[in-house]
Amino acid sequence: MAPRAHWKGFLKLSLVSCPIALYPAISAAEKISFRQVNRETGNRLRRQLVDAGTGAVVPSHKLGRGYQIAENDFLLVEDEELEAARQEARERPFTALEEAAASPALNNPVHSVLPRSAPAELPSAKGSKRPPSLKLVGVQEEEEEAAPSLVPPPAPPRPIQDNRTIELDRFVQPNQIGAAYYNTPYFIVPTEAIGQQVFAVIRDALADKKLVGLGRVVLAKRERPILIEPIGDGLRGITLRYAHEVRDATEYFADIPKIALPDEAVRMAEHIVDTKTQDFDPSYLEDRYRTVVVEKLRDKQMQLPAQSAVPPSSSQNVVNLMEALKRSIAAEAPSVPVLKSSPVAPIVKPSPRRKAGTSSRPADKRSAARGRKTG
Repeated sequence: MAPRAHWKGFLKLSLVSCPIALYPAISAAEKISFRQVNRETGNRLRRQLVDAGTGAVVPSHKLGRGYQIAENDFLLVEDEELEAARQEARERPFTALEEAAASPALNNPVHSVLPRSAPAELPSAKGSKRPPSLKLVGVQEEEEEAAPSLVPPPAPPRPIQDNRTIELDRFVQPNQIGAAYYNTPYFIVPTEAIGQQVFAVIRDALADKKLVGLGRVVLAKRERPILIEPIGDGLRGITLRYAHEVRDATEYFADIPKIALPDEAVRMAEHIVDTKTQDFDPSYLEDRYRTVVVEKLRDKQMQLPAQSAVPPSSSQNVVNLMEALKRSIAAEAPSVPVLKSSPVAPIVKPSPRRKAGTSSRPADKRSAARGRKTG
């Protein structure tokens, strides 16, 4: 059974869009999880949230969020404030673009190729001496016509119009995004026949250009960057981690010394690599610990005493309401015969002999009854 779509919306490229659905590309259904139980009773244990100061149990309606600023001091943050922050974040440009707009040096068309240590003001006087260690790439002399920038400044991102649209606003080479930025993969498929042509156009354009698209998607009320790449007949979306979450590898590799290796050693290592080179096989990624644990759990389950099997419920148990009511009436009063549809002649019992002097007329009976009451 195919999993349920994690997200449904639209994939937009400029002025065209198509309805899509995101399906999780990974599954945790086969993951083994254990619960904390009481060893004596075997019952599952439940945790309670306790106030650290008073020791009292806190009910769910009194739970809040707090940002710790001291040992026992917290800044309380309300849900409305976080929602307002989400809306403001969608309208705010990237911080790097704000700094670029505020810096005079970065407003220069060649700011993208200048080192960060370049001075804010470029020497413009003719014949002025420039520092020999600083090479200004792309700066022309005064008498020469300024050439257009080869690297245009990045365009500011457009605000997300709604929570159901992924707009591709940037395209990059796949190898420019390190694996550390990859977070959660999704399969992207079209959901309606009317948008399949647009979906195929976006997919084939990315495949022909060998590029991946970048956009943003709102998942669980949080805006997340997402990478979209072609895969087979569909697309794959991978949410990316934020820049502050990924560490720079330079500080870790800075102390590794440069070593001059003999050519023979490198050739021998390359030969070993060649002999072990083969196609990728997913079976190599088997979780052998999980396999062993599953086998042991099955053995323990087989050793348990047999229990009476409970018949599963079936749709055939649903019976007609009138039939059930008829059986209920019959069970409550089994001696009452069920009347048939054909009419039955009533049984007339013979009347007993009347005594002499008595009248069978109704008036005589009423008179006799009144006489008994007055007497």
